[in-house]
Amino acid sequence: MESVTRFVEGRLKLKVNRQKSAVDRPWRRKFLGFSFTWEKEARIRIAPKTLERFKDKIRELTKRSRGISMERRLESLNMYLKGWIGYFRLTEAPSILQSLDE
Repeated sequence: MESVTRFVEGRLKLKVNRQKSAVDRPWRRKFLGFSFTWEKEARIRIAPKTLERFKDKIRELTKRSRGISMERRLESLNMYLKGWIGYFRLTEAPSILQSLDE
């Protein structure tokens, strides 16, 4: 990690946040909600923490205790799902999306 930090700060003149930066296997790290599979041919996947946040947001949007009409609830749910799927459409592990769709 030190040699990478030295290169980035010295040669590229960029500041490195040592709390957020790490050198590790790609499948153990998360970047913008994405991660990689550990197979020989690495594929892009959705990070596990991102999936948990997604499920929590869906639970929040579909809560019956929210005092809004069903029409408004479906509008907000559709808007969120379209944006989320649009962002994560690059994933190469579609089984996660299929299991969420079930």
